[in-house]
Amino acid sequence: MKKKFMTLALTAAMAASMGMTAFAGQWVQNTTGWWWQEDNGSYPVSQWKWLDGNKDGIYECYAFDSNGYMYADTTTPDGYTVNKDGAWTIGDSVQLKFAKDMQNESGSSDNASADDSADDKVVYTNEDMVGTFHIDDENRDDYYELMQGAGDSIATIYYDTDGESHVYNFTKVSDTKYRDSSNSRTMTIVDYDTIIVNDRTYVRE
Repeated sequence: MKKKFMTLALTAAMAASMGMTAFAGQWVQNTTGWWWQEDNGSYPVSQWKWLDGNKDGIYECYAFDSNGYMYADTTTPDGYTVNKDGAWTIGDSVQLKFAKDMQNESGSSDNASADDSADDKVVYTNEDMVGTFHIDDENRDDYYELMQGAGDSIATIYYDTDGESHVYNFTKVSDTKYRDSSNSRTMTIVDYDTIIVNDRTYVRE
């Protein structure tokens, strides 16, 4: 199963239990659907699990039913949305974790929940993030100019690939998560030099 999305990091805690890491294993499919099989033959059942199926260092979160099959293109029984590839989404944004974040997780209990603001390791203020962030894609030239907004918000001007400008105001959701609800855009601060807005990564100029 190939993952096609590169999008925003987590913005809310899930009520369901989630396994934290999967260093081995593979996706398997039959006529019923997809499941994740570990090297020892086991597979997740009735749980959420962070998986890096193509070993690119980026983890998506998947929900599995009582028979071990992955939910896809639906709302899970606990009320979360997954896309056609089974990845947890908020709006149009696939929720991600990176390898370094997984390594920083304390423990790997199946009862550990997804990140919320209390789990953020580093706090970046809107003042810290002032600057210009260009798309991390040699085939595109769009970029964001980040400015200090009112309160904890981040005001931005986005210059699209046609050179047109768009104004957004991202309100703080947690220590590294911001959202412009009126325009269905979310921003994750990966580090001082990197942000992800919806499904695209931007780096500081």
